[in-house]
Amino acid sequence: VVEEISRAEDNPSQMVSEDLFTKAYSVHPYRRPIAGDRKTVREVSRRTLLDFYRRWYVGSNLIFIGVGDFKAETIAKEVERLFSGIPSGHPPSQEIPTEPIQSAPRFTTRGMTIEGLYLDIALPIPAFRHDDTPSLDLLSQILGGGPSSRLEQALREKKRLVTHISASAYTPRHPGLLIAGAVLKDGTADKALRAIWEEVERLHHDPVRPTELARARENVRSGRIYEKQTVDRLSRKLGFFEGIAGGLEEEEKYYQRLAEVTPEKILEAAQRYLRPERLTLSICHPKGRAVAPLKGTLESLKPAPRPSAVVQTEVHRFVLSNGIRLLVRENHSLPVVALRSASLGGLRAEQGKINGVSHLVSMLVTKGTQHRTARELAEEEENMAAHFDAYSGWNLTGVSGLFLAEKLTEGLGLFNDLLVNPSFPDDEIAKEKEATLVAIRNQEDSLQYIAMKNFLASLYGKHPYGLPGLGTAATVRRIGREALRRFHASIIRPRNLVIAASGDLDAKEFRDRLEEKFRSWKGAGAGTRGLSFHPPAAPREAITNRKEKFQAHIVFGFPGTTLRNRDRYPLEVLNAVLSGQGGRLFMELRDKQGLCYAISSSSQEGIEPGYFMVYMGCDPAKLEPALDGIRKELAKIASEPVAAEELERAKRYITGNYEIDLQKNGSVAGILASDEIYGIGWRELFRYPEQIEKVSTNDVLRVAKKYLNPKWSVLSVVKP
Repeated sequence: VVEEISRAEDNPSQMVSEDLFTKAYSVHPYRRPIAGDRKTVREVSRRTLLDFYRRWYVGSNLIFIGVGDFKAETIAKEVERLFSGIPSGHPPSQEIPTEPIQSAPRFTTRGMTIEGLYLDIALPIPAFRHDDTPSLDLLSQILGGGPSSRLEQALREKKRLVTHISASAYTPRHPGLLIAGAVLKDGTADKALRAIWEEVERLHHDPVRPTELARARENVRSGRIYEKQTVDRLSRKLGFFEGIAGGLEEEEKYYQRLAEVTPEKILEAAQRYLRPERLTLSICHPKGRAVAPLKGTLESLKPAPRPSAVVQTEVHRFVLSNGIRLLVRENHSLPVVALRSASLGGLRAEQGKINGVSHLVSMLVTKGTQHRTARELAEEEENMAAHFDAYSGWNLTGVSGLFLAEKLTEGLGLFNDLLVNPSFPDDEIAKEKEATLVAIRNQEDSLQYIAMKNFLASLYGKHPYGLPGLGTAATVRRIGREALRRFHASIIRPRNLVIAASGDLDAKEFRDRLEEKFRSWKGAGAGTRGLSFHPPAAPREAITNRKEKFQAHIVFGFPGTTLRNRDRYPLEVLNAVLSGQGGRLFMELRDKQGLCYAISSSSQEGIEPGYFMVYMGCDPAKLEPALDGIRKELAKIASEPVAAEELERAKRYITGNYEIDLQKNGSVAGILASDEIYGIGWRELFRYPEQIEKVSTNDVLRVAKKYLNPKWSVLSVVKP
């Protein structure tokens, strides 16, 4: 846990948030870091842990939530049997101190060895059960809850003061906070703070527009439908309402109150709670940069006016007349539709001189088309309570969409426009290039990222898999509108395109709609070029020293397998044996030997061979024994068969998570599209669990010997 605390201190986003809570709360326990501090953690004894456990882990303080494919009465009996030994006493009475009303702004700052400048502000608001909570939830959505929100449009799109900004209402059991967070550009902290408060002040004086309120309400309301897609999200929601909100019946009351919120109620809430004397500001900045003047800015903000009085199904495969392959899986359990396109491209289609072009294309697809501006796209998306995005990965490029089934016509029209007609406006290119350059610089704050970047560069050499996903500062600056347009046109072509849909729709009717939408779009497929990959002939190392950091970061790995190689299944089982909190690496190297805080493994396949790697974050003083521990565990699994129980646990973990993921229409559409474009075939959606179940102990031993060979290992270390 002490190493976890050290790890957090390397993360500016986490530290700016922790500092915010510590300053915003003066006496309430919410002010304390969840992981504790080094002193308290080191002083905790076994007796302290046992006393705490016995006081709080009692029957009357326990809620059991079950959501899934089972009979409730069967589960209830099993819970009764398994939990009958828990003491039925009551937790001790606990007097939580009441947070005093804040009468003056508060300010905290932290210098770190980072490139970016991170800012969070907070204003006290009531707990969840308060009558004003629905108004505050909608207020936060209007202020900073999406691409068309006021903060996003004012500070990022118009004034270009930030690379990221958002707002949300944190309403737990006790009084919470309305929080706005931003990542700033160089030298803009004072301007950004004033600009944020200008948008807050607008809420004090002018009622929100009915269209804004309707859009915010639709987005909050749609979450109630989307969260039913997975048992995990549904169980978390039930736990919140039963354990925090006062009972399951409170959910219906909340949404009823949400429907009754008016512009006048939001105005009243803004005047009541968003007051400058109650504001807390937290800043994480690069060491040596002066931010002290911000305290004066904070104190000079104008006072606000006083409150006024007032399951498996058939998949249909079609080929459209222009060559687009279409896959449709009907799922009528919820009124939701997910769309996903996939084209061979992504990082693998890049060359060094245009490294970063696929990322830029994916960012700009939603920033303007031949028929809609970026603002119009954002507003149309939120009017539908939908979510559209573009993506680019190692091998694929595409567009995704998720919307309510009643919005099928509008959703399909927007999906078509984003996929076929991006306009790459010059002003949006400038914004996204600038944001990407800031992100590239800020990546240097993550030692884990640097270790992984060096690992991939060392393993892949000139192969595109070794290139950084965002590109480099030099290549991003060089990429112009014509290069973006040419790259998009070469990848997004009918015969290099699969569209997959999953949700509440009729397959044949949907095919006819797409045929009508895409019939006039012609062109030959982009094709895919064969690329050569030469694995290391001898071990390779990449060691980097970074001053003023707390942890060492290790990536140790090997060339892996391809997407169409059957070795991928035993390699995934091998990875499940090693990784996770119940895996060998965690149990042996973290729990037993205490060599690290963070450790994981990963198997990544590609069109050309991917990789198998182990990541570890540890105390620099333990670097050598930690690395030796990794090598010993990998040598052990390559020389001794795994136990039958261990094998079955790993397979259950993989198939269980896979089936849970298939509850989401978006996941189904993504799997269908990618498997079809890779040539694996859409039937893999249903065959995958069977392939995992077939993996034997001998299969795991065979691939461990084949791939975990020290002769072609690659080691990347970043340390203080």
